Amino acid sequence: MSTEEDSRCEIRFYFDGRVRILDDVRATDMVMPWLRSEAMRTGTKEGCNEGDCGACTCLVGSLSESGDLRFSVINTCIYPLAYLDGAWLISIETLSRSGSLCSAQSGMLPLNVSQCGFCTPGFVMAILYAQITKKVQTPEQVLAGNLCRCTGYGGLIEATRLAQSQPLDKDFVAEIEGATAVLRKLSRGGFSIVSNNSRIDAPKTLEHLLDLRNNFPSATLVSGATDFGLWITKRLDRPSHIILAKFCEQLLSIETRADVIEIGAAVTIEDLENSLVSEYPELQDWFQRFGGPQVRCSGTLGGNIANGSPIGDSSPVLIALGASLKISSCHLRRVIPIENFFIDYGKQDLSDDELLVSILVPRRSHIRRLAVEKISKRCDQDISIVLAAMAEIAGEKPRYRFAFGGMAGTPKLAERTMESLNPDDLTSDFSPLSDHRAEAWYRLAVSKNLVRNFLDGESSRE
Repeated sequence: MSTEEDSRCEIRFYFDGRVRILDDVRATDMVMPWLRSEAMRTGTKEGCNEGDCGACTCLVGSLSESGDLRFSVINTCIYPLAYLDGAWLISIETLSRSGSLCSAQSGMLPLNVSQCGFCTPGFVMAILYAQITKKVQTPEQVLAGNLCRCTGYGGLIEATRLAQSQPLDKDFVAEIEGATAVLRKLSRGGFSIVSNNSRIDAPKTLEHLLDLRNNFPSATLVSGATDFGLWITKRLDRPSHIILAKFCEQLLSIETRADVIEIGAAVTIEDLENSLVSEYPELQDWFQRFGGPQVRCSGTLGGNIANGSPIGDSSPVLIALGASLKISSCHLRRVIPIENFFIDYGKQDLSDDELLVSILVPRRSHIRRLAVEKISKRCDQDISIVLAAMAEIAGEKPRYRFAFGGMAGTPKLAERTMESLNPDDLTSDFSPLSDHRAEAWYRLAVSKNLVRNFLDGESSRE
């Protein structure tokens, strides 16, 4: 297959009542600068510029395979502009196109929740997302990805609770109907933009994606972009060529078979939740602490694994469950246990021309007990000090799999401890580092207690 430009050399998306066509999008362009400086919609604010505070929150609507409009809540500061292709961008100004406040806004007024007002638009968008999805969650969970500098949380929580009990406004429902009709005329992905010493490829098929990887091994592969966005805004990286996995249909599927759940590498954490929690209810709390809603709607399971972070929240859980990874290139396909993927800090078993295609998670049949414990300085939106995932495998003689993140240069199994069932042997399995989050002795002490509690049947998340 040729790696020449696809049939389109621009992105097209719906915003503010009309289709926008942009042909000069660069690999480093994020949504927020375009929204504020080009579209002049300045209600969206720039706070942390790293996807942590929620001031830049907007919504994105895109069509599902069935033709229905599905919504995501995003941090526009780290969301690539090219990701808007074929989608509907919804900013705080979208809600006032009819000339009146929506219920998420009007409910705030009598509660005096808008003080300096800087964070208010982001909170409104987070609350609107909760109204749209109708997901069963507390107001605190709805707002977990948003920070208020003026500490007006009491009123914000009450405003969220009120909005969750109300239907969507009629004016916004009309906006949804109009946007759906427009998006049905737009395709998603399948473009290549070359401009200003920058190239963006957005293949729609796995064959084309692998071909691009083979021909451009130095290009940066981008999946959920929750890390990539930080490389741009904080490390000030300037990649000249990126390949987007977001539009590749084969990477977006979840297939449940008799013995395994196969999860495409570009499936978001938000979309993954229902499939895994139905199989492993013990993962419910883990999902709620996997970043905020904005991170879960963008971040992908494959991206979290392939980055190889020793403190990534997904890898220890998948290791404990005995998951495998399906890896492909133009020339080879292979399946490996996930624990073999992590070779050393910053080094994974993935060649420049290879791609993580999917994750194979075993079904529940042989796992008797599972516990996942995330130790961090705060409950929401925090990096793990230690993440322990512990599974008891059924059999005549029970076996155990103890996997840890934050204890070594890679997420890994505590192999000696699994054999001896002596928590003190964790000192042989790991030599953790001390950093600004925790001292090495603390990491070891906490991990020993977690293993001991699990073996005693006292885990808080059985």
